[in-house]
Amino acid sequence: MPLGNDLLSISGVVVAAILTLITLSYIIEDHALFRLVLHLFVGVAAGYAGAVAIEEILIPQFILPLQGQLIGVPQIGAFDLIMRTGLTLLLLTKLWPRTAVLGNPVSAMLVGIGAALAIGGAVQGTILPQVAASSAVFDLDSFDLALQGGYYAEGTAIILQGLITLLATIGTLAYFHFGARSRGNLPPERAIFVDVLAWIGRVFIPITLAVLFSGVLLAALTALIERLDFLINVAAYFLGS
Repeated sequence: MPLGNDLLSISGVVVAAILTLITLSYIIEDHALFRLVLHLFVGVAAGYAGAVAIEEILIPQFILPLQGQLIGVPQIGAFDLIMRTGLTLLLLTKLWPRTAVLGNPVSAMLVGIGAALAIGGAVQGTILPQVAASSAVFDLDSFDLALQGGYYAEGTAIILQGLITLLATIGTLAYFHFGARSRGNLPPERAIFVDVLAWIGRVFIPITLAVLFSGVLLAALTALIERLDFLINVAAYFLGS
């Protein structure tokens, strides 16, 4: 592991190794040093997020346009600058309890815009791709090619995969449907049908959660292996091997 010969590089690696060991010591028990490292991590993350917000948002969107307006080289219109300045000042009133009520409209606007962006991102990035992926399972062209080539097993597998995906999707949606929980207003035959679909969905939901959990566990194990490899390389460097 190339560390370099300068004192700053070696000191950084040593500090990183010590913090890693303290973090891994949480496996034994919770202690003050681990909480100190946790607070350090949260502080560094918050400081980095604040620095990025200042550099990427506050300076280019507020400071530079205000400076340009003062020196006679406007970058944006006067109305836009007044709106940005007013909203920024109202948002700063949230720092004091007595004036915090003045910043509530700005906070509500930020929350509303953030929620709209989150919902739009969920629809475009999750729901629509999931619908497209579910419909793409019914690959009729591949099914026809498999039948024409005499590969009846492959064609049957394509159809079965599509049917299982469709059944899992409908069953999961039926499980979260209110009719599967309260059937007072449903006809008996429809209540039984919804119950069957909801039971099928209840089977697929734990399978999906187990797959997601295995992915999270795999990511955690990957991070653990990387940290252990880092510690081994540091020890080998200082031992001269």
